[in-house]
Amino acid sequence: MEIRGHHFLCILGFRGLGYDEKFVKNMDEIIRKLNNEHDMLIKAVDSVDNICSMCPNNVNGECTEEEYPGSVKGKDRAVLEVLDIRPGEILSYREVTNRIKEKMTEEKMEKICSNCQWFGLGYCLEGLKKLKGG
Repeated sequence: MEIRGHHFLCILGFRGLGYDEKFVKNMDEIIRKLNNEHDMLIKAVDSVDNICSMCPNNVNGECTEEEYPGSVKGKDRAVLEVLDIRPGEILSYREVTNRIKEKMTEEKMEKICSNCQWFGLGYCLEGLKKLKGG
């Protein structure tokens, strides 16, 4: 499974909101798989991934929201940098969540994600706190 960097954080706070029913269903299924198989191997990417497959911004396998300052690609790269993961690296979902616990802070998440339309709901920060045991 391929997951883009910023989606590692989106997964933490996902509450069934999204672009449309197909996107939400796809995201739910992916999160369920990851939560049931912590040893599942993930290829970290900074481009369209399995979650993007049902996104309306995915046009012919390319994200229309990628190439501008503060874009999703910029968020991907910032998250991967914090987690010390290179694009293309393969690791288990357990390792990804361990790195999030160890390396991601609320301040870093806010800096990376503050201009996201979903960030203001507070779900992602709540998910990070929960992951860290708080």
